[in-house]
Amino acid sequence: MMRVIVNGECSDWVCVLSGIPQGSVLGPLLFLIFVNDLPDWIKTNIRMFADDTKIWIKIVTQEDVTKLQEDLNSLCDWSKKWLLQFNPQKCVVMHIGHNMNSRYHFSQDNQNWELKSVSEEKDLGVGYQ
Repeated sequence: MMRVIVNGECSDWVCVLSGIPQGSVLGPLLFLIFVNDLPDWIKTNIRMFADDTKIWIKIVTQEDVTKLQEDLNSLCDWSKKWLLQFNPQKCVVMHIGHNMNSRYHFSQDNQNWELKSVSEEKDLGVGYQ
């Protein structure tokens, strides 16, 4: 059960099944502990910063495409296990230096999302092309 207190005013108590309280002292530390095992689920490359996660692989063959999709599936499995959802609408694919027609999917909440392909992406205020 959680509630929010702002300027001495309290919200109603709400049952919260997952997540980390924002704006707290322990929130960031608890989040880091919570996501600490995520890299163990990924076979290709992964980088994490705060609540941002990137996975990648050099795509040369169809097998590489399959490996990346398997890692996306692993992210979905991790998300389901820990009840911490990704927002598939914010997940994108950037193809750099290859022209294979590869598409990737992300399954969550009994929905299968095709990830949008982009040619540029803003990352922590820095644009990539």
